[in-house]
Amino acid sequence: MNSQNDNDRFSQGEFLLFQDLLLRRTGMHITERRSLEMGRHLWQVAGQEGMASLQALYERLDHSRTDSEIWDQVIGGLTVGETYFFRDRAQFEALRFQLLPDIISRRRADRRLRIWSAGCASGEEPYSLAMLLTEIIPDIDRWNISILGTDINKESLSRARNGFYKKWSFRQCGADMVNRYFTPQGEQFKLHPRIGNMVNFAYLNLSEDSYPALMTNTCALDLVLCRNVAIYLPDEQVRQMVDRFARCLGQDGWLMVAATETDPRGFPGFVARNFGQATVYQLEGAGQIQTPTQWEADVFQPPEQSKPLLKPLTPPTRTADPPAASRPPLIAGPDALSHARRMLESSQYQSARCLLEQAEGHRQATANLWLKGGRRLANLGNLAEARYWCDKSLESDPLLAEGHHCRALIALEEGDPGLAADHLRKALYLEPNHLAAHFSLATLYRKLGQNQKALLHGRQAIRLASSLPPEQTVPEADGLAAGRIVTMLQILLDAA
Repeated sequence: MNSQNDNDRFSQGEFLLFQDLLLRRTGMHITERRSLEMGRHLWQVAGQEGMASLQALYERLDHSRTDSEIWDQVIGGLTVGETYFFRDRAQFEALRFQLLPDIISRRRADRRLRIWSAGCASGEEPYSLAMLLTEIIPDIDRWNISILGTDINKESLSRARNGFYKKWSFRQCGADMVNRYFTPQGEQFKLHPRIGNMVNFAYLNLSEDSYPALMTNTCALDLVLCRNVAIYLPDEQVRQMVDRFARCLGQDGWLMVAATETDPRGFPGFVARNFGQATVYQLEGAGQIQTPTQWEADVFQPPEQSKPLLKPLTPPTRTADPPAASRPPLIAGPDALSHARRMLESSQYQSARCLLEQAEGHRQATANLWLKGGRRLANLGNLAEARYWCDKSLESDPLLAEGHHCRALIALEEGDPGLAADHLRKALYLEPNHLAAHFSLATLYRKLGQNQKALLHGRQAIRLASSLPPEQTVPEADGLAAGRIVTMLQILLDAA
């Protein structure tokens, strides 16, 4: 296949080679319809790198990490980063009048809400969610709200953090919204800091297994939006991604994909719910949609045409222990540890907890089991129980650096950055080269706007991670690869 320019030659064999490489490394499936566009872009990258052939570019990409600069050039030209605020009116009406009221009603007791915009491009989607929440939660300053935006395109993430947008980004918005949340600066509009501070951005490749994980802030989520991402992915890749999203969500969690990406066969683990013209997926076994309180009903004002859920939902059954009669008898003494370990491996947390509380001696082994259970419970979103397990771990061994790190992550999830920082400093006092603790402190200080401290700990974490093989997993960092940690921190420090 030849383009008009002889320097843009792109044969069918070359197309298939690069198509397979992109699929393996990024999850993107480039169809033959885009082969000419792809060939032109690849020749452009090859020319910028001083390469005379696409074979040379292929070999360079094949031997480079997906988060390297040359991959950034390839990805940047093949992903569509163009989007706009409040894209897809039907879906945002479902969010405003039904999904978010349901989540807010469930979370009113602890005032904690967690949302992930996966494949956020230049940030319009997560910022739209922040604006929407500001309008419908009167006491939003009393809430612990986490909105995460991730993308594989680093240039898009940089634009998202800067918060500057042109008029074309507001083609679905009224002038009142623009005036309320933006300040004109020349031909662009600058997002107000209050909205900008509600969203955190991070690099994340959805084709990799870096989620769910506490370290990537992708656990115990109430809502995941992954819209206009699956258009790049083959069916098998979509199924794997949806399976990971199911594990990222807490009980009663929701998944929203683009209207063109809904699957009539459904997604395993989810039930399709219809809200007017929008179809959204909810975890199987979720409880019935919550009835808003009076103030919520006044604020949300559900429209008359809104349709109810398809059918009543069954009570939650996830992560439940077996009936008491089927539990093994409690065993005191050293044998309790081995039985507790087996209960923990089968996710019978209450039984394991009882056995650990009966165990005597072997403080280090007990501390490690308490810690293991605490991390698992935190990943499931059961923060109160996770906090108990983590505290018991530190009670058994106050000098366990990883115990302090885990306790810090739980404190962050609970909206207590001061306590988190205290535990992270203790972890580093006990283990000065604790990579994950440096990573977490860099992330925390960046969020708090303390950029010098963020740079200090971020550079130390990069130094430690760079001393390891890029593909080596770091256990205390939820198994993230060392190379991935370096990339995440470089993007974080660039923003700082």
